[in-house]
Amino acid sequence: MDPIIWLYIALGIIVLGLIVAVVGVVMLLSGIKEPMKEMKGSADNLKGRMDKLMLETTHLQHTTNELKEDIQQKSEKVAVLVDGAKGTINSFIDMNSVVRSITSGISKKVEDDPANRFQVNQYSNNAAGLMKYLDKKKNQGQAYTPESSVRKEQIKTY
Repeated sequence: MDPIIWLYIALGIIVLGLIVAVVGVVMLLSGIKEPMKEMKGSADNLKGRMDKLMLETTHLQHTTNELKEDIQQKSEKVAVLVDGAKGTINSFIDMNSVVRSITSGISKKVEDDPANRFQVNQYSNNAAGLMKYLDKKKNQGQAYTPESSVRKEQIKTY
C-alpha cells in the first residue's frame, strides 16, 4: 500500500478519536451540570446559615456585654449596701458602748448618793406598780391608782 493511504487512514483514526473525545467531554460536562447546580445551591445555603450564625453570634455578644454591665452595676450597689450594713453595725456597737457608759455612770451615782437611791427605788416601784396594774387589768379589769401602790412600796423599802 501506498504511504499516502496509510497517512489518510492514520488521519481518519485521529479525527475519529478526536470526535469520540469531544463527544465524551460533552457528555461529561452535561452529566456534571446537575451536581454542580446542587453544589452551588448547597454552598449558597451554607453561606446563608453562616450569615445567620454570625448575626446570632453578634446578638449574643451584645447581650453578654449588657449582662456584664448589669452585673457590674448590681455588684457596685451590693458593695454600697454591704458598706452601709457595716456602718450600721459599727453604729450599734458605738451606741451599745455609750449606753453601757451611761448606765455605769448612773449606777455609780446611785451607789454614791442616797437621794438618788430613793429616786431609783421610786422609779422601780412605779414600774413594779405598773406591771401589777397591767396584770390586774388583764385578769380582773379593776381600776388602779399608782400613788397608793408606790407609797406602800416606799414604806416597805425604807
